[in-house]
Amino acid sequence: MQSQEFKQWLSDFQALRLPQWGDFPDLELYMDQVINEVNKQLEPLLHVKITKTMINSYVKMAIIERPIKKRYNRDHLAELIIVSIMKLVFPLDVCKKGIQQALDNTRAGEAYDQFVALFNDEMANINAPASVNEFDLSESSLAIVQKVAVKSVIYKLIGTKLVEIG
Repeated sequence: MQSQEFKQWLSDFQALRLPQWGDFPDLELYMDQVINEVNKQLEPLLHVKITKTMINSYVKMAIIERPIKKRYNRDHLAELIIVSIMKLVFPLDVCKKGIQQALDNTRAGEAYDQFVALFNDEMANINAPASVNEFDLSESSLAIVQKVAVKSVIYKLIGTKLVEIG
């Protein structure tokens, strides 16, 4: 039996959602604005903050696109959110390959919204029976990877909270 504190946290956690592509500002942003926007979305979920150093490192490693004249757009916001989430369970090179696989199959906005829909659905169904959330081996390898990754991240966050509460 779980504590009331954990039940309340899980209820609050389950209500969190990632923003859709259309929720991002439709204009170019400078580094400080990008940091604020990404942290506004991720801090309640992950309890971590992205930094200028992290972003510069991701650009240098070609994990995210290089900004154009020091300005970032929706593509960058989406990439930063996905990398920040996925690096909780995967090395950065795997995150990079996963993003590239998604972009090989569709446009950035569609790929991001597919990931967000999967993530948000999984969050909404945390307490659903396991059979509802299983993957099907007839799905594409990218779809299976995304489902496994999303589950891994969410369960890691839940497990971490359980350990913190004791």
